[in-house]
Amino acid sequence: MQSFWNNDSDLQDIADQLVLMVPDMGPVEQPRKNKALERFRRASNCYYDLYNNGLCNRGPEFRRLFKVRVSDFYKYSYGLRGRYRDIDFDRIMPVVEPIMRNIVMAAAREQGIEA
Repeated sequence: MQSFWNNDSDLQDIADQLVLMVPDMGPVEQPRKNKALERFRRASNCYYDLYNNGLCNRGPEFRRLFKVRVSDFYKYSYGLRGRYRDIDFDRIMPVVEPIMRNIVMAAAREQGIEA
């Protein structure tokens, strides 16, 4: 499956242009005027946290932005210290990618980037 995480989405060029508009830290300039770009910034941070950290840092924000309950996508394993959970990325990716696409497209429209 093509994804932004793998940098092979058909919208990757657009997402890359949007990333250049986002500051390294903090909200975008004029977040009330650039609502979709600010949402893209926040969603990108959550998206990264999902695939890099299993949402250890941004779980509640991810739930609010993506409207996805990650606990529905847990798989459980048993290790030396007992039971632990992992996100089943094969199951969550088909749910998250279309949402991220919509966020990218909304920000692109707002910023005048053509698809």
